[in-house]
Amino acid sequence: MADPTVIRFEGQWYLFPSAGLLWRSADMVHWEHVPIEPFDPGYAPTVVVHRGWLYLTASWDCSAIWRARSPLGPWERLGTRAHDADGNETWLKDHTGKPVRWGDPCLFSDEDGSLYCYCNLGREVEPSPAHPWRITNDVGILGIRLDAEDPSRFAEAPVKLVNFRPEHWWERGGESNHRLDAPVLEGAWMTRHDGRYFLQYSANGTEYRNYAIGCYVSDHPLGPFEPQRRNPVLMHRGGLVNGCAHHSVVEGPDGGLWCFYTTLVRINHPYERRIGMDPVAFDENGELYIKGPTETPQPVPGGEAGEPLVALSVNCPAQASSVREGRSPHYAVDDGIRTWWEASSGETPQWLEVDLEATFPVAAARILFADRGLDYAAGYCPAPYQYRIHGSLDGAQWSVLADLSTNAEERHIAYHTWTPVPTRHVRLEILAVPRGMTAAVWEFTVFGRPHDAGLSSAP
Repeated sequence: MADPTVIRFEGQWYLFPSAGLLWRSADMVHWEHVPIEPFDPGYAPTVVVHRGWLYLTASWDCSAIWRARSPLGPWERLGTRAHDADGNETWLKDHTGKPVRWGDPCLFSDEDGSLYCYCNLGREVEPSPAHPWRITNDVGILGIRLDAEDPSRFAEAPVKLVNFRPEHWWERGGESNHRLDAPVLEGAWMTRHDGRYFLQYSANGTEYRNYAIGCYVSDHPLGPFEPQRRNPVLMHRGGLVNGCAHHSVVEGPDGGLWCFYTTLVRINHPYERRIGMDPVAFDENGELYIKGPTETPQPVPGGEAGEPLVALSVNCPAQASSVREGRSPHYAVDDGIRTWWEASSGETPQWLEVDLEATFPVAAARILFADRGLDYAAGYCPAPYQYRIHGSLDGAQWSVLADLSTNAEERHIAYHTWTPVPTRHVRLEILAVPRGMTAAVWEFTVFGRPHDAGLSSAP
């Protein structure tokens, strides 16, 4: 799940990611999957509330404007079907009436009633050994004012707003930002704040850990735009959360702005991704930045901050009931998203145990299940895990900290809290796994408050 657009509509939040999904929340914390008609509006969808309607569009093969009164639809497609110069189907026409397509669009409704789209615009170019990352023949971000009566038509010619700048190192291609050829600028998003326009974009490719968000600023929706001094506004190469870009910004229940962004997993597929969220802020110079990415528990939007919990288990000694070759228990506590512990067989129960090396007031744990054996074609699909979390002072006498032995909720990332308990050893006991899968964990993280732990250490 990736490329999220989140909107606030009639007191609720709706998350539109790629690949035909829609999620709804009343608090931006608890989300439920809801149906949408049509089922799959396309990759990198964007949705905006404009003049009492919702408008939706998506990328390339799904270049069309849809309109509805509710996020759930039904959505009505505007315009007429045509084909561009390369024979690709589209429902969009430029200001001259020529059929066109766009990539990674962002629809933006301005306060004066105008409707804009920020996007890539050009022909898709097939990857080649010389240009493995090329997406379009016109690298950069464009702005387009759309026809007020028929948003499937451009009101005027597109304006190039952001070009690739080699001195912007985060825009260069490759894991080390070393490629100057065929850069990728995509995933535009527009935020208006205090009368200024903040045009955000993503570079250098969603398949890289250093995928980043940059930002330009202008006093007008079609520029001219200049880059912020504070750039990139979000980037992280390591840990559990990296490849943080292709995002959207929405007002949360606390009245502040929140960024929902793509994060990279890249284990089962080069474009395997998830979604994260963090607050947006403006510094003393009025420049936009994102307070993230965060990898530990955070206050809910509008909630009490309280005393933060910290990860206690990272790189601590770990052991397990069984181990598949090359999948050490240490990989489940190394704070990395692309390593995991895996049991030697599909038999259950299995367990994974971590020694915190001192006694701490342990208050929470997070589990990222690895779903090893996942195979949709064979019918081996995500399903609930059943498990318990145990705690011990000596590794011999155990008490239950969290009991999910009858769990019926499928949750790729599980997070559980309890009243702090003095604990040194923590064991995850996996009682049942989805059909066809093996007990495996990307990361098992134990949280607490170390400054309360004292200085005692076990022999």
